[in-house]
Amino acid sequence: MAWLSGLVHCAKRWYLKAQQIAPKNGRPYNQLALLAVYTKRKLDAVYYYMRSLAASNPILTAKESLMSLFEEAKRKAEQLEQRRKQEHEGGSRGPAVRGRGRREEGARVEIWIRPSGQAAAPSSQRGGSESSRDSEQDGELGSLSAADLNKRFILSFLHAHGKLFTKVGMETFPGAATRVLQEFRTLLQHGPHMLGSTHMLQIITINMFAIHNANSKGEEGEVRSVLQEQSTALGLGMFALLVQRCTELLQEIPAEPVPMTDGEEEGKAEEMEGLVRVSAFPLDLREMLPSIKVWSDWMLGHPDQWNPPPCSIDCSPNVWQCLADLCNLLARVDHGEVPLYKVDSEEGEGDEELMLLQLKEDRLLAGFVPLLAAPQEPCYTDGHTDMAIAADCKRVTVLKYFLEALCGQEEPLLAFKGGKYVSVATPPAPNHSTDTRSRQDSLTEKEGDDVILEAVSSLSASEEEEVEEPGDSENDIRQLKARRHVLANKLAQQQKRRDKIQEVLQTGGQLELEVRPLFLVPDTNGFIDHLTGLKKLLQCGTYIIVVPLIVITELDGLAKGQDSFGGGVESGGRNYSASAAHVRAVQEKARMAVAFLEKGFEAREQCLRALTSRGNQLESIAFRSEDMSGQQGNNDDVILSCCLHYCKDKAKDFMPHQRNGTVRLQREVVLLTDDRNLRVKALTRNVPVRDIPSFLSWAKVG
Repeated sequence: MAWLSGLVHCAKRWYLKAQQIAPKNGRPYNQLALLAVYTKRKLDAVYYYMRSLAASNPILTAKESLMSLFEEAKRKAEQLEQRRKQEHEGGSRGPAVRGRGRREEGARVEIWIRPSGQAAAPSSQRGGSESSRDSEQDGELGSLSAADLNKRFILSFLHAHGKLFTKVGMETFPGAATRVLQEFRTLLQHGPHMLGSTHMLQIITINMFAIHNANSKGEEGEVRSVLQEQSTALGLGMFALLVQRCTELLQEIPAEPVPMTDGEEEGKAEEMEGLVRVSAFPLDLREMLPSIKVWSDWMLGHPDQWNPPPCSIDCSPNVWQCLADLCNLLARVDHGEVPLYKVDSEEGEGDEELMLLQLKEDRLLAGFVPLLAAPQEPCYTDGHTDMAIAADCKRVTVLKYFLEALCGQEEPLLAFKGGKYVSVATPPAPNHSTDTRSRQDSLTEKEGDDVILEAVSSLSASEEEEVEEPGDSENDIRQLKARRHVLANKLAQQQKRRDKIQEVLQTGGQLELEVRPLFLVPDTNGFIDHLTGLKKLLQCGTYIIVVPLIVITELDGLAKGQDSFGGGVESGGRNYSASAAHVRAVQEKARMAVAFLEKGFEAREQCLRALTSRGNQLESIAFRSEDMSGQQGNNDDVILSCCLHYCKDKAKDFMPHQRNGTVRLQREVVLLTDDRNLRVKALTRNVPVRDIPSFLSWAKVG
């Protein structure tokens, strides 16, 4: 099979070269889609089939291929939803937050209570019920590993776009779109590296194709149809989440004062103070910039498709407010860090040392019909400069131009007021499923006529059968009654058997865990992947961050470039020893984590503690070496033992008075980790466990 895999890789490389030579021809994309189907890369297959349809020379047979892919995604999504319902009705199989206080025999139930005293159960007010449902959904997504969450998101994303493409099951599209946004938001919190810049570009491209496909079926000049509204709302909702995450990352970059020469005016020096250099952008931000830039190009080329703004989807942030926040932060980004020259500049054309700057996303999406109307202005840069930084400077320049264009619309969406940019767009109305069902019948009148004609023809056929064989009706009725009696008896026997099985399973009683988080114990991966979230938890002053000494030791080793994990640290489902770039990134993040801890302990932070494997608290980590020779188990067991230090269970306090009564345990400690093995170990010891993004969402911190 190795030679076959190599053959596929070779074919893919040549088809990609053909795509670069003739980007407006749909055949290379169709062949790349076939290779993606063969290698079971569903997202790539859908992307390439859509590219083959949205080319100047399209391959129309790709429609049938897309239909089959979407049908498969629909079947898998329905199976996943069925399993989720069965688990929800049959008892909890994990540490998901329960939004309702149902009592289930033989099940483990966790009741999470915030420090304010409010349990994670719905109140009598409508707003409380909605927040509890969001908390339940966040808890379910938070219990998944990053790799599993990525798979679920891709399945939900393809399922939602299958509804838009086939126009089947549109009455459930709002719920499917809401699920896509929730999973995409959680996935971005894990880090854009889980998807990668190429996959994020594919996702943005699929959203653009859905809008293009919906608009191509309508008449020009008419009011947007429901299909156009919903496809545009989904694209803008995912774009808003990208912008929101980009804004959060920009806020974390410290501004640097720019030194000025003696001959420059003092006022100009004040304007140049506090600029953010493009070279200081973190890796996660650089992963998202190409997708944000491509979507802004599409919006510049097709303002009539999103203005006036469409109705919004539940759980979607206000895209215009997100763009206003981004505009305020981009104002202090030095996009001129690398000089760029326009193509029509005489200096740029004549200088042989200048090189054409072609962005990766522009090269990848060349020939894509929805982007042909986007403004493209080629530019040159010095051949001796860092091309990656120059590309980011170009993207920031395009984004600034796009945000200024939003202020210059006939009905402005952004405005500069009070020294900052604010959103002046009319708040979009929520997209309720009832409105969708009432307007769904008006998608296309032709489809309605087809359905009516089909129903009339089938009715006429049934009437002809009744006319031809009128004497067989009494026999058919008697046979149906006999069949019904047999099936009723069989159903009663099956129900009786299920009741007996359930009775046996219910003899074990119920475990009820009351969680009042106070002590939070993060593992090493938490400091590597979610240091910002831990800083927020420490700053809120509500919880006490307890750092096991073994975690600090591992961070020290990673900061020094040592492989403390024996084969590479695994964070968010990927192995950091896979490449030198990952090793350097982990080393830098470990240094930041160690510096954060040292600074916190030097400042005597009240909500920051260190704990040895024997349960001794340390006020300083200046001397943090510990003898682990007599310690049993691996480092995960040591971290778990630190959590068990705060679990003081006495049998006389929690044992039920009745034989099958409820066992009630109280916990003040929560283990914060993404590691699946450590989570399983914690659950077997009845230690509450969450990942940091889901805990931040539940605690409403940040």
